[in-house]
Amino acid sequence: MIESPTQQDLGRAKNAVQDYFIRKLLIPKIYFDADWGGTKPDLVAIDRAGVGDVHVVQLVKIATEHEDDPTSLKIYADILINAQIEEIRKTPAQFRYLALVGLAPTVDSYQPSSDQTKKLLAEDGVGRIGILLVDLAESEAVVRTAVRAERFRSSRDIIANADIFVAKATPNWEVRE
Repeated sequence: MIESPTQQDLGRAKNAVQDYFIRKLLIPKIYFDADWGGTKPDLVAIDRAGVGDVHVVQLVKIATEHEDDPTSLKIYADILINAQIEEIRKTPAQFRYLALVGLAPTVDSYQPSSDQTKKLLAEDGVGRIGILLVDLAESEAVVRTAVRAERFRSSRDIIANADIFVAKATPNWEVRE
């Protein structure tokens, strides 16, 4: 397979994650590169036609130069993910995800360490950041779940932000009547 530029990889990954949420959520509105609550996640999906839970996704590109050395790959991926965990933790949403983007078997072999698994949890235990694996090796990108996201506490701010956001922003994907 000829390797495509990073921007094309990330674009394919956004579409793959969008398809994942179309299948997973009930009538979502999906936005790419949205300005969401003072952050800029790669994807925001709002369930139930824009009045349900907010799901945010940050893509993490795994460089292929590490794929021949599993130890190097694990260290490299852990560094990237640890930095992104802190960022996604600040994003106001009921569900938060990191999506590792790369080629199989590189992304498929990734498993978070026990320390990292603890960092994915909310401090009070209500909520866990999910990890999605986006395999670009196929002719059609495939998304798999490595760590299932758990719902974080909601707040009036998240709900108000969602209402304002849906009224102003144009979704990348929605069901239209």
